[in-house]
Amino acid sequence: MSAQADRLARKALELLKRYGEEASLTRHVVGTYNPAESAPSASTTSHSVQVLVQADSGQDGDALAKGAAVQVGLRKLLVAASGLAVVPAPGDEVGPLEGRTWRVLRTEPPVQLQGTPVLYVLRVAS
Repeated sequence: MSAQADRLARKALELLKRYGEEASLTRHVVGTYNPAESAPSASTTSHSVQVLVQADSGQDGDALAKGAAVQVGLRKLLVAASGLAVVPAPGDEVGPLEGRTWRVLRTEPPVQLQGTPVLYVLRVAS
């Protein structure tokens, strides 16, 4: 990682700590089937993240069809990449934010500098 990308990643984390909030990114992984328990093995990992919550208007590249309903249970999250051990993916959960746990529906391309992620942009639903 270049020195400039390092500074930008640290600055993004600092700003999200100041204006955002702390939450947990939780990933549930289903493993192989365990015949002794008659169920697949499962594991859960949790990572602390700094998040800025934005309303999802559905217009950031997702033009709404005329007459379509706007869903109020959608949000866009900006997540600091600095210090995060995993890359957020669909199916992960983020919370508690606004008193709820949010499921990641999709991820946008990360904001990056010289190939180094600075911010992850997540589309989530409650």
